[in-house]
Amino acid sequence: MNSIVKESNMVSPYFLFFLMHSTQTGIGVLKFQSHIVKGAGHDAWVSVLAFGLLLHIIFFMMLYILKQSSNGDILSFHKDVFGKYFGGALNLFLAGYFLLFSLFAFHNYIDILPVWVFDGITPWEYSLLLSVIILYIVSGGFRIVTAISFWGVVIPSFLLLSFLYLLQYAEVSYLQPVLQYGMKDYLISAKEAAPVFLGFETILVFYPFIKNRETSSKWGHIALFYTTILYTSITIITFLFFSQGKLEHLTWPTLTMIKIITFPFLERFEFIFIFTWLLVVMPVICITMWSAIRSIKLTIPKVKPTYLLVGLLVVFHFVNVQLNEIQYSIPFAKIVNYSGLIFLFGYIPFLFLIAVIRKKMK
Repeated sequence: MNSIVKESNMVSPYFLFFLMHSTQTGIGVLKFQSHIVKGAGHDAWVSVLAFGLLLHIIFFMMLYILKQSSNGDILSFHKDVFGKYFGGALNLFLAGYFLLFSLFAFHNYIDILPVWVFDGITPWEYSLLLSVIILYIVSGGFRIVTAISFWGVVIPSFLLLSFLYLLQYAEVSYLQPVLQYGMKDYLISAKEAAPVFLGFETILVFYPFIKNRETSSKWGHIALFYTTILYTSITIITFLFFSQGKLEHLTWPTLTMIKIITFPFLERFEFIFIFTWLLVVMPVICITMWSAIRSIKLTIPKVKPTYLLVGLLVVFHFVNVQLNEIQYSIPFAKIVNYSGLIFLFGYIPFLFLIAVIRKKMK
């Protein structure tokens, strides 16, 4: 695959692990357990594990599509297959999808702060502060975004040790009996688990920025596997901690568990957890935002990326204020969820089929 990206703007192959894993980790980790339990109950960890492993097939399809594109990304593949205008329109739709995902992560983090930290500060103040941080990161280019992804994985990883503390309260009987639900129930749980796995599809845009792409795919598979094991482990620990009946009525199960952790010098450990989680959320917002801007820029070359970024952040700020009410938040979450499922399990296989046919016809 030829690349139009300068080598000075590329990053080493192992950064693919951090880029992919960081886009799959966000606020959803703090509350997905209460959603997946609606289907297979305490067996929902099976759905989480199966869904994560299934994504390796989707990732293989993505890589195959990228190999058949002229510039190593989905943007060029769209134009190669569908032509300049229709392909360009698809690129803009893709940009819209990434912006939707970015706004969702942006809104979710701001939504949690008044509830768990400072209820006296209005959402627009949080929104303004986050917008400034995002502007600084994304305007710095892909290498800065990659750096944030790296630290967004490394530093919060130490917080995962706090889950070991919770094992002393584990109740094994909550997981029994095992595998007692029907296939429909497992599928419902898998659908509810989907949002926490979304985000890695940004590789379709930033893949040309990875050095030695032909041999870097292993890092992507490692990232997906690590994410799967992480979410499965958190799910099992949560199910060992809460009964199914109680879990169904919790909005933030992870934070509720973390809240019991106290130290002689620190009473509210969840404060540290939430503020450190900003490092987890930032890569999700910035990578999807960067991917959207690049999609628009390569489709409409006259657009200035910096002006576009500022304009999008202004829109994010005002939209987030309007989404403050719960009657908007729930439908918004459903739109993101179904959009991601359609993209991964509908559009990607469709493009993969086209890529296979094109290769055989050559």
